[in-house]
Parts: sequence; C-alpha cells; structure tokens
Amino acid sequence: MPLLAGLAVVPTAFTLAGFDWWEAYHLLVTRYHQGAGGVRPYGYWVWANLACTVLITGLATAAGLRRTGAVLLHRRTDTPGRAAEARLALLVSAALLALLVADLSGMSKAETERIWLPFAVWLLPACALLPRPRAWLTAQALLALLLNHLLSTGW
Repeated sequence: MPLLAGLAVVPTAFTLAGFDWWEAYHLLVTRYHQGAGGVRPYGYWVWANLACTVLITGLATAAGLRRTGAVLLHRRTDTPGRAAEARLALLVSAALLALLVADLSGMSKAETERIWLPFAVWLLPACALLPRPRAWLTAQALLALLLNHLLSTGW
C-alpha cells in the first residue's frame, strides 16, 4: 500500500497543477505520427524493436527470460533462495511487460536505444537465474565486441 501511495504522488501533483493527461496523450500521438513515426511501418518495427532489445541486453538476458518464465510457472518458495528467485522473476516480468506494451502501442518504432533502455536495464537481472555465469558473461562480451566492431553507426 505505501508503494502505491508513493507511485501516485507525481501524477496527482501534476493533475492538481492543471495538467490534462488525456489531452497530452492525444497530442503526443498526433505529433508522433506527424514525424518519423508516421512513415515507419508498424509491422516491421513490432519485431525489429524486440530484436534490437535482444542485441542491447544480450543473448544471456534472452536465455534468462526463459528461466524467469520457468521460475514464475513453478512458484516454489519453500526456501529463502527460491523466494528470492520468485521476487526477482516478478521484477523482470514487470519490466518485460512494460516493454511489450510499449512495443505493441506502436509509439516507439526504432527508438529502443533511447526510450527502452530504462526498462531494458531491468531485464538484465534475469541473468542471475542462469547456470554457469562465466560462460554467459563471455557470450555477452563477445556479442558486444562483435556489435561494436561490425556495425557502423552514425554516432
């Protein structure tokens, strides 16, 4: 309950100050479609955003998400270690849900490096559920090096 009260503070303060959330949302959608979002195809980016997220978080994170699902399905909390895994899996699942909603909304086509990073960071703890962490860390490092050396970006 204190968490929900804490989460409500900023939206309530903005609303009391006169901010109209629905008007702002509709204006945001209009402006987005007037810009690059209007020419980027939804069908392509709904999958490409997810692929970019795998690249920025790494293959170990993708494998960790599978383990996260397994932890949530089994929900064994008979030991303190399993209870901690269940809480971690819940946190990671909430971040994944936020990314999926952002993806399906169509309001972040090709903007994973800017908009999704704050949420993608919360997917990384899924790697704690993987066996043999050194092998996965090596795979992550190799993927990062390959991306940095083989892709030519405008940055």
